[in-house]
Amino acid sequence: MTFSADDLATLLDEANHAPWESVRAALATIDGQPHPRVGWLTGHLSATKRDYWTLVAAATGTPAPDDAAGLTRLMAWEVDAARALSADALQTRLTHSDESMTVSELLRLNARHTAWHAGQIAALANPARLA
Repeated sequence: MTFSADDLATLLDEANHAPWESVRAALATIDGQPHPRVGWLTGHLSATKRDYWTLVAAATGTPAPDDAAGLTRLMAWEVDAARALSADALQTRLTHSDESMTVSELLRLNARHTAWHAGQIAALANPARLA
């Protein structure tokens, strides 16, 4: 299956920023003190996104993300970075977790991973309060 840079940027943008079912939407539903696991999940998302894009940068010669960027800035940055990748760059092979894959496949994994954790954040956003 072939995805263009615009397709991949859209997948990432939706997983990161869509009004429903995204990291941004899940975080927006938190009222009061968040569950401690939410902090872990957002830190984990930042770290894995940075790792994915560091691999992409090394394989394609494109810029890596800013080490100082937090999750919000990183999510915006990666949409633009995905959109800027050439068709050749998307087919470049790299190794992630001992698996050989293309940049395109890694970015699809990134979008799935992001959506997975957005659902976890949403589930933790407003735990049932028992009297």
